[in-house]
Amino acid sequence: MPETSAFNLPHSPTAAFGTVVLLVAFVVAAYGAGAGILGNSQHRRRLVTSSVYALYGFSALMALASALMIFAFVTHDYTIKYVAHYSDTSMPLWYKITAYWGGLDGSLMFWVAVLGGFSAVAVWVNRHRHRDMIGYVVATTLLVQLFFLGILIYNKNPFATYLTSAPVDGRGLNPLLQNYWMVIHPPSLYLGFVAATIPFSFGIAALASKRLDDQWLGSVRSWMLICWFFLSLGLILGGRWAYEELGWGGYWAWDPVENAGFLPWFTASAFLHSIMIQEQRGTMKVWNMVLVVLTFFLTIFGTFMTRSGVVQSVHAFGEDNELALLFILFMALIFIVSFGLLIYRMPRLRSTNTFESFISREYAFLVNNWILLACCLFVLFATMFPTLSEAIDGQRVTVGPEFFNKWMTPLGLTLLFLAGVAPLLAWRRTTRDRLYAQFLFPAGLFVATIAILALVWPETRVRTAVFATQLELPVALVNFGLVAFVFGCLAQEFWKGVKVRMRQSGSDPFTALVGLTLVKRRKYGGYIIHLAVAVMFIGFAGKAFETMEDRTLSGPGETFQVRDYTFSYDELVVSADDHMREVGARVSVFHDGALMGELFPSKRDYVKGEQPTTEVALINTLKEDVYIILTGYQERTQTANFRVYINPLINWVWIGFGILMVGTAICLVPQSVVDSVTGRRPKDDGDGDGGGAGGEAGPGAGPGAGPGAGSTKRGAGASALVVLVAGGLALAVPSVAEAQPAEHVDESAMRSGGHNVSEGVAHRFRPDSPTAEALMRELVCLCGGCQRESILECRCGYAAQERQKVLSLLAGQDLSTPETQKIAYDRVVDAFVKEYGGQHVLATPRNKASWLIPYLAIGGGLVLLVGFGRRLVRRGQSEMEDAARLGKLAKVDEDDEYAEKLEDELRDTD
Repeated sequence: MPETSAFNLPHSPTAAFGTVVLLVAFVVAAYGAGAGILGNSQHRRRLVTSSVYALYGFSALMALASALMIFAFVTHDYTIKYVAHYSDTSMPLWYKITAYWGGLDGSLMFWVAVLGGFSAVAVWVNRHRHRDMIGYVVATTLLVQLFFLGILIYNKNPFATYLTSAPVDGRGLNPLLQNYWMVIHPPSLYLGFVAATIPFSFGIAALASKRLDDQWLGSVRSWMLICWFFLSLGLILGGRWAYEELGWGGYWAWDPVENAGFLPWFTASAFLHSIMIQEQRGTMKVWNMVLVVLTFFLTIFGTFMTRSGVVQSVHAFGEDNELALLFILFMALIFIVSFGLLIYRMPRLRSTNTFESFISREYAFLVNNWILLACCLFVLFATMFPTLSEAIDGQRVTVGPEFFNKWMTPLGLTLLFLAGVAPLLAWRRTTRDRLYAQFLFPAGLFVATIAILALVWPETRVRTAVFATQLELPVALVNFGLVAFVFGCLAQEFWKGVKVRMRQSGSDPFTALVGLTLVKRRKYGGYIIHLAVAVMFIGFAGKAFETMEDRTLSGPGETFQVRDYTFSYDELVVSADDHMREVGARVSVFHDGALMGELFPSKRDYVKGEQPTTEVALINTLKEDVYIILTGYQERTQTANFRVYINPLINWVWIGFGILMVGTAICLVPQSVVDSVTGRRPKDDGDGDGGGAGGEAGPGAGPGAGPGAGSTKRGAGASALVVLVAGGLALAVPSVAEAQPAEHVDESAMRSGGHNVSEGVAHRFRPDSPTAEALMRELVCLCGGCQRESILECRCGYAAQERQKVLSLLAGQDLSTPETQKIAYDRVVDAFVKEYGGQHVLATPRNKASWLIPYLAIGGGLVLLVGFGRRLVRRGQSEMEDAARLGKLAKVDEDDEYAEKLEDELRDTD
């Protein structure tokens, strides 16, 4: 507890001790970094050993600092500013603990603490295997930690105390963050960000020590897979939190902070695929090193985005120019040192092998990498475009979700296609006969699925705009066809492997399947991840034909219909306690006359909250979710306003991630666990925990797409355990869930002030024509309370006024033909742009550069990909012909070679 000094100033022993711990940790980290560099460069083993122990000591000190901060929260030490800002005495114990990472200062210290633990584990596991470079590994990780620790000590000390009287009680944690998903979402994302430092440290150490063979890949691969998994986990949990918490019916809005976690996910996915080309063919060494550096750089850039105020987001920590400058300087240092070393060592990294055919697994991986990188560059460009436009001409252009969706949808579908194609292609080259044999069944499944769904499920034929508004395609239908194609490809691969194993071991199909998956964990674990991606795309497709309707009921007893569901408004319930006042509506939901459940959407006004919050209620089914919110009410008349979403197939997103978790865990299972389960004696070779090449899997795709790589070393069992525990938490989803506060509250924009909850206005001035709906989707609400929502979806009074303005501007205009509809559309858009003096009112930028840059980047990348590929293929074919003339190349049919290789992999596996 805080104490009072003789001068009546607040004093906290916890704060003083915590500050001292941070200072000591800074000194220890500085020594460890210097000793690691000096010891490795001068081959002084004792110095290297001392740097390793310094890293262990630093990790222990940061664990102690974290314990002190949690202790301060639990004991209500409001002398510490950070504790007073993010907790109060009424909060549950669990939220007091998790408030540790609820703000900027604590989240940075949590970053350093987690990185200390990760780096200690990584160094301990590899201290003998990489003796000649471990000092550089220690130095790199500690230098990164010194940067963050320096910020904590000199700029954002979480142990800073009040200079005057401390408050009696704290402000309390934002109600949005008092949710079980937020307990595990931020740390999961932090774990993914922090884990990227370990591959980066090994990559820099390999460059510095000239250890540029493939041995360092074994350590990097496992940690990159852990990084990739926790990034995926953080992103999917963030989506689930947004779905239950923010009351807008969706789970992904391309918010800048969401995108900050997505950027390194793309490059990590690319690395985990291209690393297999280096293992199998010895190529792409430079590219893999670049991806390692880029993944780490993007984690720092993402941290910079969310903590500097450079982007506008409800998730950001606010604007801080001084912190922004520090991050910019650090990123510049990372870029100069990393790529300087890479260029200096370039002669040692050049590959000797080449591609022999465009129709090969290597080239499919190359295409996959290009698309992943294109996705990364586009998301980065579109996210930063408002900031760049403001810096260039002083006008902040808005980039809404529709702009992202138009570009990312075709790229995501291409990645989904490659997820099925790549496993069927052979290394080096694929013969025509094998190509026909491999793709006959999946292609037939693709065509049959599209034909059947188009006939029996008309909603799947809905057209969606891609690249531009004028280009509309039945994206959902194509998506389902590609999902079936991937299922067919992977099922075929599993069946072939099971047949060979049954023939070799004499076991039944199920036993053969389990044994096959355990023995070739990287290959078939990767296939399971690809299967998970396809399942998630089923959920993504449902977004194309979702339903949203607003209804107003004058009192209890009234009903309304939305599609096949009947909603009965039973009563309006008012309750209050010392912390909040809640008004909710009890609604019974019927489907085909049968009661599905009773929902209770409500609004809460917290005593310590800044504005009322909206609680959503939903019913989960495999087919679709019924999602309802209370947008407004009148206590006197019992009038209630509701918004209902029918979200088709959305739960397949969460199911797919559960499968992805299983596939990742399989990839991370160490060989020792397999040996103990199967009773096998450890071998010195094979597809175990060694770093050699093993099985492979094709490219991943889309949000949640995954790699098919990831062998582990000693200590990987702990990593797998962490993955399983985190995944178990992620799957703890109730069948009927009540969400908590909304990100944006309707009444905040009603200009009525305070926390007065009034009748909702979301039902007012709804579109009366397709042109009106398109305009309302394009125009962004500028009320100041929402974040990039369109006036069609925003529930505030300002959005209602803007919808009324759209309807009035369209009144009397000819909308009978597509040509006149376009003229009317452009007139209304021009009127809004003129009124608001800029394009920030539009969700899709009209600036030609916003379209030209992505076109040039993607088109230029395709040209380079084809030109570079042709050069590699020609060189490879020339070398192959020379070798054949000299009798050094055996002409083996790919089909026979494939079968022999598979049988060889499975021989003596019992």
